[in-house]
This record gives sequence, C-alpha cells and structure tokens, in this order.
Amino acid sequence: MEAYFVLVLVALTSLGAGLLEARRQPRSFVSLRAAAARALEAAGLTIVFFLANVATGALLTMAARASKVTFISIYLSTDVTLIVLSLLQALVYQRWREGRLEAR
Repeated sequence: MEAYFVLVLVALTSLGAGLLEARRQPRSFVSLRAAAARALEAAGLTIVFFLANVATGALLTMAARASKVTFISIYLSTDVTLIVLSLLQALVYQRWREGRLEAR
C-alpha cells in the first residue's frame, strides 16, 4: 500500500480539482484532453532537458578532472534539484515555442 500512497494522493487531489473546476465552469472533454497532452509534452521535455543536463555535467566533470583544475564529483550532476530545474527549463521552452507558433 505504501508504494501506491503518492499515486492515490495525486489522483484524489486531481479529482478534487476537476470537480471544483466543473462546478465553476463546465469544460469539454477536448480541453481536458488537450491539457493532458500538453502536460505529457512537458514531462517529455523535462526528461530531455534532464538527460542533457546530466550529460553536460558529466562532460564538464571529466574535463575538469582531465585538466586537473579541480575535483568535481560526478554525483553533483544527479542532484534532485536538477530535475526541478529541468522541469522549469521544459516549461519555459514549451511556452516560448508556443509563442513562436502563435505569432505565425
């Protein structure tokens, strides 16, 4: 049961938000579907940015070690903060790209 706790928590809060929004203003299933698609796109972009950040961090770490400038731990590239920052990168990139497409 402990493994599902977070999923149940997120499902309940999502359901609650959906019910509140449905009472405020009825929306079509199409808009919810579009929002879910954008969320999945943001998740995919987050993974791409995270992998790019980890790879860049590993390259910088190896370059610093090879040049004997300083010792940098490779584990710094896998910090949890990097996931949050990768999410922010993804969201900014997604909005920037949408703005360019809307300007056309």
